[in-house]
Amino acid sequence: MRYNFIILLVAVLSVSVALEVGSIDVTGNSFVSDSLILRVFGLIQGDTFSGRAIQRGTADLFNLGYFGSIEIQADTVDGFADILIIVDENRLLSGIEFRNPGHLNENDVLDSLSYFPGQTVSPGQVERARRIVLHFYAEKHRHEATVDPRWLDPDTGNRSVLLFECDEGPDIRVGEIDFFGNTVFSDSKLRGQMDTRQDSFWRSGRFRESDFEADLDTVIIYYRNRGYPDAKILDVHQSMLEDGRHLRFEIAVEEGDYYTFGDVSFTGNDAFSDSVLVSVLDIKNGDEYDQEKLDSSLFTLYELFQERGYFYTGIEPIISEGEQLHSLDISFLIQEGERAHIRRVDITGNTRTLDNVIRRELIVYPGDMFQRSALMRSYRNIFYTNYFSNVNVDFQYIDNSPDVDLIISVEEKTTGKAGIGAAYGGSDGFSGFLELGETNLFGRGQDLTLNYQFSKKRQDIHITFTEPWFMDTPLSLGGELFHTTENRTEYDRRRTGGAVIVGRPLPWIDYSSASIKYVLEQVNVFDITTDSTSYYYSLRDENWPRWTSSVRLNFTRDSRDRQVFASIGSLNSLTAEFAGGVLGGDTGFQKYLLDSSWYVPSFWKFIFFLRARTGVITSLAGVEPPAYELFELGGTGFYGVRGYDSRSIGAVEGFETVGGRSMLILSAEYRFRIIDQLQLSVFADAGNTWNSWSSSDFSDLNRGAGIGVRIEVPMLGIMGFDYAYGFDGPDKGWEPHFQFGTTF
Repeated sequence: MRYNFIILLVAVLSVSVALEVGSIDVTGNSFVSDSLILRVFGLIQGDTFSGRAIQRGTADLFNLGYFGSIEIQADTVDGFADILIIVDENRLLSGIEFRNPGHLNENDVLDSLSYFPGQTVSPGQVERARRIVLHFYAEKHRHEATVDPRWLDPDTGNRSVLLFECDEGPDIRVGEIDFFGNTVFSDSKLRGQMDTRQDSFWRSGRFRESDFEADLDTVIIYYRNRGYPDAKILDVHQSMLEDGRHLRFEIAVEEGDYYTFGDVSFTGNDAFSDSVLVSVLDIKNGDEYDQEKLDSSLFTLYELFQERGYFYTGIEPIISEGEQLHSLDISFLIQEGERAHIRRVDITGNTRTLDNVIRRELIVYPGDMFQRSALMRSYRNIFYTNYFSNVNVDFQYIDNSPDVDLIISVEEKTTGKAGIGAAYGGSDGFSGFLELGETNLFGRGQDLTLNYQFSKKRQDIHITFTEPWFMDTPLSLGGELFHTTENRTEYDRRRTGGAVIVGRPLPWIDYSSASIKYVLEQVNVFDITTDSTSYYYSLRDENWPRWTSSVRLNFTRDSRDRQVFASIGSLNSLTAEFAGGVLGGDTGFQKYLLDSSWYVPSFWKFIFFLRARTGVITSLAGVEPPAYELFELGGTGFYGVRGYDSRSIGAVEGFETVGGRSMLILSAEYRFRIIDQLQLSVFADAGNTWNSWSSSDFSDLNRGAGIGVRIEVPMLGIMGFDYAYGFDGPDKGWEPHFQFGTTF
């Protein structure tokens, strides 16, 4: 705010006799009481009168925020300083109104202003409000809008309405962007680097001052990354075209000379030889000068030194003219400093999660030499637990020591799940789910989940528990109980059982783990088809229920940056399952599954996702796998091919489609992350299943494509919807797919 201090001293204050304060009066105030003004002013009758005291008291009055101006008058005719305080009060706000707002969204403006009735509003605040209103007009392409604020007469409570008289003016867009002085790159090439675009039927021509300023920097960066380090913007002239609705920008550019990289040298480096440092650089002698490559090379050098513990290394690139014409030599001046060790690791921000749950994810420890890669891996491990919405790493320097304290601050997220939902699909009809769970039980990192899913064809109850660090060792221990009923055209099936699983990381293979899972389940098949020609008619010859005893061996390598909505890395899993034989039970088979997913960052917030799934099932010890263990594709999940009903893709057995003994599914998605909790995608799937691996025909795949959305909802987990078109088979067309959980 801007204040004016006016102090009128009628008497000459340089007299040798000190004056005492006589009377103190206040005028000009209507809602601020005399007593408050006098108390804040600080001087009372009998105090020594001084310019410093007057200034201090006036400043304190201004700090109240009630006054636009304050004038102090002093009369010393009678030997005393009689003081008169003249105040001009700020207005008390009754409300804010707009006259002729046009396309202005008044509610958005009021939310941004955050002024409330009864508040005092200074002239500076009125001007700030006026600028905010103009900003909102600019967002609507009204760059010549005028806003005139004025106060209406106060009401009986001495409150006034602040009225903004508006004239939004014409809808103004960017009409022309012309460059002058450019000979190397055309106008269209330079315009292509800008987010501000000329108005056309496919572009809005939107103009924002901040975006335009950033665009000018982008143009210069474009030059400097292509051999012109001296390029600069000389001038920008803005004018209005004759139509009065489009702006023209004339941008004067000075390109400078074209340069290449010359010799590269280093001084001050003892930890690494020149040859090692040169090998990690992105720049080479004779290459076109590229500021981006120079910056990335500098960053790589910092990483290299910090990997060896040189936390305080300083590197300064000195650029000079080279011996060759239009070449630039780069000399890196290096100050290595002392090696740093981690003195202490502090955890902050965890109000629920126990410290040791976070610490066990670290691979940096007190006493370790600072190592950048170990720090970044620790950061990834903590974030990957999915217990936190944000993880920050900071350092605290230690006086008279090269060592540092590592401070890891976390922001906890909701890890409990309590959700209910419903959907309608073409094949399963009405379906729904109920889920209760906690993935960070009691802050110990344990996972306990109860899940119930139902539809007209299937009911599934699962209870799972996982202890990821049994006895504070990297040994995971878990168990599950399940009961599933499935109604099919050929038969109905009920499965009831449980499983125990043990796993641990494999230290000799990065990002990898192995597990073994034992499953014991009772399977009952009933309401079997009476059609003797059906492949499934043979199920009537078995004695039901039957027991399945199986062991699943799994190897997984997971280098994703996060469990949910990963943006880089891969997830590869190989599973081998054996049932029957020495394990006992009434059924026998061996099944092998390979699942490989890859996340490749594209530009901005776009991500490529590629996935391949393949599998084979065969007999074990002369026992053929039961029909319900064969591969049936379609829908979503591990065996999903979107665009097709669940279990609608099978192998051909005579004149009937049945489950296959080998399968292949290929998927490709292009995902766009709107926010961390929301993704959109376009995708394509292709898959099929065959009677045996030898009869597999990978050119004969059922293809589907569509669009999808994924959202992470607190307390509900991940939910998704895909709408896909199936191109093959007798029932071509669109198929909706609803998904719950994290298997997408």
